[in-house]
Amino acid sequence: MPWFNVDDGFSDHPKTIRVGNAAVGLWTRAGSWCAKQLTDGFVPAEIATLYGTPSQARRLVSAGLWQEVEGGFQFHDWEKDGRNPTRKEVEKRRRSEAERKQRWRESNAAKSQQSQVSDDCPGGTQPSVPPSVPRVSHPSTPLHSTPLKEEKKTTSSSSRAKRGQRIPDDFTVSPEMVEWARAKVPHVDGRRETEKFINYWQAASGQKAVKRDWPATWRNWMLNAADHAPTRQARSQSPTDAFAEQFLAAGRQPTQPPLRALPGGAS
Repeated sequence: MPWFNVDDGFSDHPKTIRVGNAAVGLWTRAGSWCAKQLTDGFVPAEIATLYGTPSQARRLVSAGLWQEVEGGFQFHDWEKDGRNPTRKEVEKRRRSEAERKQRWRESNAAKSQQSQVSDDCPGGTQPSVPPSVPRVSHPSTPLHSTPLKEEKKTTSSSSRAKRGQRIPDDFTVSPEMVEWARAKVPHVDGRRETEKFINYWQAASGQKAVKRDWPATWRNWMLNAADHAPTRQARSQSPTDAFAEQFLAAGRQPTQPPLRALPGGAS
């Protein structure tokens, strides 16, 4: 959209003062109309009488702001020093702008079609493309397929698991953990220490109560208990052995131990 430009010294120019405000109003409205219609400053007589009066038009001619020509009036020095663009300049600029927008639309259309080709042809294959559409080389690496999303989901779940959790409500000692206790902490009362371990961590709060590996935490607890447990050389069966026996033989009813003979032959 072209503009009708007015010099910043026009407001107090001697010609402006001489013609008066009414004639200046006609001059301004007619200039805006010329810019819109691309007449290069030509004002038809009917437009001059539509926006003003014949007297005002004569004032503008008398002051040298307009020139009377066949069929109307002509602005004085309309395009001098680039004051107002000519029809030729405006049309050239409009064509250039239209071509620029067309290239932008074609480029976007080509990108959209290429994206569709990539989505529809995994592995880098490409159907025939019209010659007008620029060809974009595909990377040698095939496009990822749906299983990659599943792998990503699995990885995310694994990452969340590695952040740790509180001790499970159903925490139990596995047979492997029992065998470990047999070998590493034979003199620790396994059942009692496990109960203490569960009670302690269920009551704990804050970040310290969150662990990534609860079996490992249990093993450390048992090692610490072994460090503070007294050594009993004369013990026939360690608490851990008893704990393991009860755990591994769960469900077996204990047998009644034989009665020892009392002193003096009493039974």
